[in-house]
Amino acid sequence: MRRSWLLAGTILGMAVVPHGAWAATNAQIVNAIDSGLSYLASTQQADGSWSYGGYDQAATGAVIGAFMSQKSLWGSNAAAYQTIVNNGMNYLLGSASTSVLPTNRGDGNNPCVGSAGCTGVYWYGNGEATYTTGIVAAAIGQVGAANPNAIATTSGPLAGMSYEEIGQGIINEYASGQATTSNQQWSGAAGGWRYFPGQSSGTGDADGSTTQWAVISMIYGQSLGATVPQYVKTGLTQWLAFDQAPNGSACYQGPGSGLCEMSDTGSLLIGLALEGRGKTDPQAVAALNFLNSNWQSTANSTWYGNFGQPYAMWADYKALELQLGLTDNSTITNLGSCGTLDAGVTCNWWENYNEWLVDNQNGNGSWNGYGYWTDPLSTAWDVSILGGTVIPPPTTVPEPATWVMMLAGLAGLGFVGRRAHKERLAGAL
Repeated sequence: MRRSWLLAGTILGMAVVPHGAWAATNAQIVNAIDSGLSYLASTQQADGSWSYGGYDQAATGAVIGAFMSQKSLWGSNAAAYQTIVNNGMNYLLGSASTSVLPTNRGDGNNPCVGSAGCTGVYWYGNGEATYTTGIVAAAIGQVGAANPNAIATTSGPLAGMSYEEIGQGIINEYASGQATTSNQQWSGAAGGWRYFPGQSSGTGDADGSTTQWAVISMIYGQSLGATVPQYVKTGLTQWLAFDQAPNGSACYQGPGSGLCEMSDTGSLLIGLALEGRGKTDPQAVAALNFLNSNWQSTANSTWYGNFGQPYAMWADYKALELQLGLTDNSTITNLGSCGTLDAGVTCNWWENYNEWLVDNQNGNGSWNGYGYWTDPLSTAWDVSILGGTVIPPPTTVPEPATWVMMLAGLAGLGFVGRRAHKERLAGAL
């Protein structure tokens, strides 16, 4: 089944009552973030993970990402939350998998580049490593940003590796497992990824959903100083051209699959960002127009919709943060209510998300999610959206020290100042 790795999430829906109608002011957003983090802190398991029906690595990566993206709001919980992050990272680093990669992936290209040599790094993720590794890679990037050259762990499968080396190992694994015309059953799959890097089983070839996780891993790996081979981006260009429908949407396995919707369109925009293709690129313009036309859609029929569909909201948040920034109000204009905003804040796509999230948070700090994507995955992603998580700029990659300074600057600001600073930062890159 499509995206079957999250089937386990269906057992985790919660019968709790949402908050009453709130306006998305900064104070209310901060309160929602605080409540979300407090809830997530209370649900960590003894081994440092968060339970998600066998996909605990994915859930843990998402939760650590939520904590790290909101570090400036930890306040008096700083020591406790740092311990929570440390324990979660110990679980992830200890449950990683490694591989010795071939020097020729079948098309003459060598995936063994950079500091990790021919070592590949991934998280098995209950057999769906592409998804899980992508979610974990973001957490590795966020935790390692402060010192990419630091040794991440002294024990387990990644013992002695720095965060940069782990990031490179992740990129190597994806580079080796990218779909090519020599290893896939149908030529349209070339340039993308499937559930497990290198998977090839007829209908098991690359798809738009899994491809975004390979791409986001490379974006975070680059932020740590790792290298993405140019041939990988060239292959990705081929996939992105194949996967876009005439109406601008991106699809599960090309327009012929009949599954073309919001989350895969976000995936396409993230891929374009990795290639350095911004919002004026013809493919990006078409995709953004599709998102705008369907912006007010709500979760329906499992895969479709925007609001209330955590997978789509997180994919489109990442895409729009990378392509537009958080204050753009001229591209996504088909908006719903943003509630009562603070002085000087304009209703736009992000504020529209914020209003919906604040209004639909449960009293215990969680979000129910939808379909396969339920708590804690939905809660972690929704906190990350509310907090205006900065995705590392993939095309103008600062030296690691510069990226550390950028993050440090964000951490020292209050929420209102952090919002404005992010936009100034984006404009400077």
